[in-house]
Amino acid sequence: MRVLDALAGLGGRPMLTSEALKKIAAGDRAAFSALYATAQPRLVRYAGALLAGDIDAALDVVDEAFLSIWREAGRYAGVGNADGWVRRIVRNKAVDWLRARRERPVASSYDQDQATSLADDAHTPERAAEISSSARELRKALERLSPDHREVVWLCYFEERSLSEIALITGCPENTVKTRLFHARKQLRSQLQRFETA
Repeated sequence: MRVLDALAGLGGRPMLTSEALKKIAAGDRAAFSALYATAQPRLVRYAGALLAGDIDAALDVVDEAFLSIWREAGRYAGVGNADGWVRRIVRNKAVDWLRARRERPVASSYDQDQATSLADDAHTPERAAEISSSARELRKALERLSPDHREVVWLCYFEERSLSEIALITGCPENTVKTRLFHARKQLRSQLQRFETA
């Protein structure tokens, strides 16, 4: 899918190791600062995806998650990977935020600056405009998905997580992850086909 190529690199690989969490649990401020510096942008993108592009809410959610990480790092039991544990905290904070509003997130547009910043300088202006337009349409299609579907798509395609990692982060069985991905891809395909024929 060409649109996914336009958004390549938005995800990221694991940010955290068990050793780093042990240091944070011991009160190592340098380890915590290093985690914040490297992980915060990726976690904001992840939370933003869960919150239908509400970047202000995503920033608040991630800040709350970092407070929890600082306070609760000693509770990490070493089950699964440390990165998944951190993402689970962010996910739970995002779910709490949504519950507090008692509403389903409304589809909103990402900042125009974010969409245009994805353009590769090596492309012609026409190609850059096409990529930006495609990326914008993909974002709109993603925002129309349910939060559960949007989350598994984000983790699978933008963060390149395995099904088992996604199951750990979301707290649901692998087969549920597969089912959500199947339905999300079906919905995205339908929405993007409408865009291409328009």
